[in-house]
Amino acid sequence: MSTAPSSWSATGPSGRWSSRRRPARCGDYLRADETTRRARGAFKQRLALSVPDLLDYGRIKAPATEILMAAAERWAAETGWGQ
Repeated sequence: MSTAPSSWSATGPSGRWSSRRRPARCGDYLRADETTRRARGAFKQRLALSVPDLLDYGRIKAPATEILMAAAERWAAETGWGQ
């Protein structure tokens, strides 16, 4: 069994994706919430058209992704997702 370097946070080296289930949780949340799914899609489309540089695109999208993940975490807790 390997151990993570002490410099890693409890959520991983990037501070994101605390487990393999987190992306699945987010996907299920987006499937369950049409308003959020449409808003996220529109945001990403507008961002892709406005920001051609991939690094800049990722830097701009990252805070919105964190908000989405927090909303998915709340949704999972409220609905008992994955229990």
